[in-house]
Amino acid sequence: MQAKQFVVAVEPGKLRALADVVKRHQEVEEAWLKEARETAGLTSLRGPDATAARQSIRQQRAELRETGELRGSRDLVIAHEVRAELAARGLAKHWDPIPQKDSGAAGRPTGADSSRYPRTDDDKPALSARMPVRLPDELGNQVVRGCYWYSAPAVDAVRVWQRRWGDGPMVILRKAQRSEGATPLDQLRAGMAPRATVEALERLAAVQAQIITSGDIIRAALDRAIQCINLGR
Repeated sequence: MQAKQFVVAVEPGKLRALADVVKRHQEVEEAWLKEARETAGLTSLRGPDATAARQSIRQQRAELRETGELRGSRDLVIAHEVRAELAARGLAKHWDPIPQKDSGAAGRPTGADSSRYPRTDDDKPALSARMPVRLPDELGNQVVRGCYWYSAPAVDAVRVWQRRWGDGPMVILRKAQRSEGATPLDQLRAGMAPRATVEALERLAAVQAQIITSGDIIRAALDRAIQCINLGR
């Protein structure tokens, strides 16, 4: 089965909690496998009969993994909860391919504000760990395409806002400082830049809140996985 690879920024504590979740699902799968072998009488079978029994068990396990009843790996745990998250958001449906001009775009989409993500007590990004995960190709495409098309109207609205208000004084200065340091000319440009009104900033924040990313979906799936184990499900 083809798979789509994601690497998602997450909180380190949640990544550790996920390891416990996966371990518990592995124990469930191992118990199922032991029972299936005993039920098939595998230890007493030889030759073609043993081969057929093993094949049948593998097929049963694959089917149970497909339905999410067995989730003995990180990828299986996250995939199960991604499906639940997509359904909850109304995104579990067919989506058209992403237009060619945007299909290779990397990073967050236009307008996805990083300030909405958690920070530590010393004001550093809390999403400091990286979680690689592989989703079945069809599911991975559904995530990417669903986020793109759901967010498209909001992304367009952010672009309209940016054309009206530009970067603003503080952003201009930060960009200059990141390159070669702010010069007096940069400071002059920043001082002359249009300043968005409070109402305009509120509209921008409301629109940005409507933009979702693949990372948002997968982090929500991670939270679901942890919560389900905590609730004994």
